[in-house]
Amino acid sequence: MLQDKDMASDALEMTKVHAGELTKAASECSNKQLKQSFIQMRNQMEQNQEQISQIATQKGWYMPAAPADQQEITRVKTFLQQGTAPQQQTNMGQSKTTV
Repeated sequence: MLQDKDMASDALEMTKVHAGELTKAASECSNKQLKQSFIQMRNQMEQNQEQISQIATQKGWYMPAAPADQQEITRVKTFLQQGTAPQQQTNMGQSKTTV
């Protein structure tokens, strides 16, 4: 018998997969009305995922990743804007990814 924690975990995984598939369908769709429908369905799926995540987090069944600090946000934003791969740098034995 599945426990609530297992069902919440499965539901989170399913909503993530479905949101990804809906995004893919929207990006490949040439019919504007159908594309908009896929986007609306994806947005609803993301809202569902957020609600499940909040419940699972409150119950202690799920621990989302820690929020990124401003330096990491800036690094990723720069990477995405430039379209260049980050490079690995070693600083006193610590490996660090930079843009």
